Amino acid sequence: MGNSRFLEMAVKHLPGGLILVDLQGRLQAINETAESLLSLPGPVLPGTPLELALAGHPKIVKVLKIACANLIGTNRQELTTTRPDGEKMVLGYGTLILKDEQETPIGVGMTFQDITRMIPLMDSHRFLDIALKNLPGGLIFVDLHGKVRGINQMAQRILGLAEEIEPGTECHKAFSHYPPIYKVLLSTCESLTAANRQELTTHRPNGEKVTVGYGTLILRNPQGQPVGIGMTFQDITRFIPLPLQAEFVRLVDRFFTPFAATMVIASMALGYAEKKTEYIALALISFLVVFNEVSAYLAKKRSEWTRVISTTRLITNFLSNIVLVYMLGTFWGPMWLLFVLTPVATALHAEWKKTLITSLVAAGALLGIYWSRGLEGSVGWGQASIHAAFIVFISLFVNSIARMVMQIKSAGPVSKPATGAIQLSATSQTDPHSNKLAA
Repeated sequence: MGNSRFLEMAVKHLPGGLILVDLQGRLQAINETAESLLSLPGPVLPGTPLELALAGHPKIVKVLKIACANLIGTNRQELTTTRPDGEKMVLGYGTLILKDEQETPIGVGMTFQDITRMIPLMDSHRFLDIALKNLPGGLIFVDLHGKVRGINQMAQRILGLAEEIEPGTECHKAFSHYPPIYKVLLSTCESLTAANRQELTTHRPNGEKVTVGYGTLILRNPQGQPVGIGMTFQDITRFIPLPLQAEFVRLVDRFFTPFAATMVIASMALGYAEKKTEYIALALISFLVVFNEVSAYLAKKRSEWTRVISTTRLITNFLSNIVLVYMLGTFWGPMWLLFVLTPVATALHAEWKKTLITSLVAAGALLGIYWSRGLEGSVGWGQASIHAAFIVFISLFVNSIARMVMQIKSAGPVSKPATGAIQLSATSQTDPHSNKLAA
């Protein structure tokens, strides 16, 4: 028997599947094991396009097409496919680049084996698998190599995943759009330290911001050796931040709006503005009173509108304050205090950076009005600068106090456990009712 014939017989009887294709995506050879594993209806003629030869296994076609395009081999990968009888199968595979004597690529090879029975999360405990998929909370399982072994339907829904994640996909690829998620998973794989009552913020593919409360747990075999990690989480975006924001909106409306109205009335009574200017200012402050009352009511009744309402109030009140200070500031000195209200209101619920930017914008607007009114002299500009600095410092002070209150509130006892959390151990429980609020 010649060498070529001997090699042909060896390939034919390999215990694993083997598929060889040229760079044009045409099948050149497939051994009997591959035909049996994939349950192909009959022998495939060399030169048949992959789409026709493996019509029932589009994921395998996709892998081979990518390898032909990139000319990069892979190792220890996994994918799932379905036999003609509907049975699901998990394949462990690798790809290699075929080259001629001149090291010129001429094709791609793919070797694979059926590892369905070797993946516990995919094959055993079917009832448990169904239960995990239908949990009301998100659940992700990852092995110690950082590869995803399971993800339930609620996790896909919370994160807005459009496609199912293949078991065996590396974390940073499976959750490439969610860096905070895969960073937590990979760091837990490295440290093997469980966490509880934590929070992170990420974004769905459509750009929508989502805050999740999560916990991590260490998965161990019967001998106590770690084999992977789990992450349980729930969407707490609307459960924690929005009611607190609605409360802040109400506080601002309760104290700041009456102060602004008092300031305008005092200016009209004690200042020297023209009647026309006073009427315009009175109409504007009346509008703000009604607007703030209505918006505060809507924020309380419709919590999902709170973010939009808060932003709209911020812009509307700030622009109105600019107009009021510009019209009445020359006739009533304390009018500049209106510029304190908007950044202080922002400081109650926004992060430090946003508070700083808002206060700087307000301070800049105040100095701009002083300049437009012809302010001169070192004493005058010195006083104006102190006014501007006060706006910035008082805003940052209020922001620090607000964050301190949130931290104290988050450290308080929780009245009841999270709905739908998996209580695997005392230190591995996700509690979405935690009052901890990300700064």
